[in-house]
Amino acid sequence: MKINYKLLPRLSIILFFIILFFGGIFSELGLVSNPPNWAPNLFMLFGSLIILMYSKKKLIYTLLFIGILGFIYEVVGAKYGFLFGGYEYSNVFNIQLFSVPLVMISAWIIVVTFTLSIIQDFDKKYAPILGAIIMVILDLVIDPIAVHVLKIWVWEDSGFYYNIPLHNFLGWFFLSIPIIYIMNFIDYRIDNISRIISVSIIGFFSIIGLMNNIYLASGIGLIIILINIFFYQKQKKVGDV
Repeated sequence: MKINYKLLPRLSIILFFIILFFGGIFSELGLVSNPPNWAPNLFMLFGSLIILMYSKKKLIYTLLFIGILGFIYEVVGAKYGFLFGGYEYSNVFNIQLFSVPLVMISAWIIVVTFTLSIIQDFDKKYAPILGAIIMVILDLVIDPIAVHVLKIWVWEDSGFYYNIPLHNFLGWFFLSIPIIYIMNFIDYRIDNISRIISVSIIGFFSIIGLMNNIYLASGIGLIIILINIFFYQKQKKVGDV
């Protein structure tokens, strides 16, 4: 049997991502004591690295640009509070710049990839609005679990949805429109492995939410994952024609 050594780095990163995925769930179940503090950083970092590894060159550069733009959003938002509302990051993601975790670059790459995998065949005229709606739906999933379970950040104000201010979701919507609009300038295709990675991370948050009785957010997560799978099947049929 001939071993393709060129694939070993990719396979190693994917394997480590899978270990971190289940390690996070086992840790939440109490089966892993004293999980290393670097694990959350690497989980998100490796997720985004896999996405980039399975993207074509123009898409890689565009996703990196979007990740950095999203990070700038976070820096401005955390410092001044007018983009998403007032909030502050904890030390869960402990490698930070300007009080914002660097791994938020990876987080933006992941949620945008999930969104693009659904809307990639939509008319570009409607894609920014549809994409922004999906981004808000993803925030409805991630935010309650990130705040109340994983303790990644803390809100200064409260709101009707898991005590998260409405300002946050409005900010996500309007700030996501230019991010998705950027994609109109390139021809892109989200690789199936990139799709799986982004879906698995939303699935991770949904599972953690279910384990901590955050049923509404987790249910929304499962629904948007099913929608993603539906569009995958639809896109596959079109590609097979």
